[in-house]
Amino acid sequence: MSCGVIYPACDGIPDLRSRDGVLTYADDDLRDARKLSAACRGISLEGVMDKLCDRPEHDDATRALRVRQILESPRRLSSQFDGWLDFCAQDSDVFLDIGCGSGGLLAEAVNRGLIAAGIDASMTMLVAAKHMIESHGGVARLACAYAEALPMESDCLGTVVMFDSIEHVSNVRETLDEARRVLKPGGHMALSTPNRFSLAAEPHVFVWGVGWLPRSWQNAYVRWRSQQDYHGTVLLSTREMARELRRHEDLVFELSVPQIPAEEIEHFTPRRASLARLYNWLAAFRLARGVLLAVGPFFQVVARRTAGSR
Repeated sequence: MSCGVIYPACDGIPDLRSRDGVLTYADDDLRDARKLSAACRGISLEGVMDKLCDRPEHDDATRALRVRQILESPRRLSSQFDGWLDFCAQDSDVFLDIGCGSGGLLAEAVNRGLIAAGIDASMTMLVAAKHMIESHGGVARLACAYAEALPMESDCLGTVVMFDSIEHVSNVRETLDEARRVLKPGGHMALSTPNRFSLAAEPHVFVWGVGWLPRSWQNAYVRWRSQQDYHGTVLLSTREMARELRRHEDLVFELSVPQIPAEEIEHFTPRRASLARLYNWLAAFRLARGVLLAVGPFFQVVARRTAGSR
């Protein structure tokens, strides 16, 4: 049955962004996405990602590095499906990647024969994600929408994944509420995110000590230290995350300290690689995990909605 509403689209990707039930289109992003789509016709995947990364703040070296990271992301994310996301392969339903970005996780899902769909708030990123997924032989099941207002029915998905994306949403509570809403009873929610109280530098701006400051001070501090803008990023501590998840009595969850994958470490500087290997060694000891959950660089969560809940 048609709802009678005509939605804008780009490359066949519908724009379903809404707030409080009212459709809200980001005109600048939609315009940029259509420009990217037109510029990418008939060019290679590397060319697509090069155009995606063509931004004023990127010099040539940074742009080339970013393109390489995006192209390598499906391979680098492969270990996630062998580890904490192994239940994705056990569920025959479509799994949803919230904040899918340029599509690296979805492309690796295609490589493994899984069926996945992606949501992102940026239509420009979704245009790139479509090229990424199709270059791996998959079908791009994508929609532009906010994590706080998922455009789907309740109790419809077996798995929802948020890989390094929840720190960029405007409302964490609403995002978690929505993720839980669309899960079937017995379904899984999995998320990975940097730790607010990490002893390492903040991974988006590479500035030390950001998370230890009151949130109202963080943007000014980052601007002072690095001349970068820090609006739109809110890191959570493990305690804050646990508090939000406990609001849902039908979610059983576990926070864990992940290992840094070897394929990530191979791109580190020698000093950083040595620290990463030390971290992995410590993470193997149960007594160290409590400390690493509190001050480690990042953490993961796997939650299950209890069967029979509604």
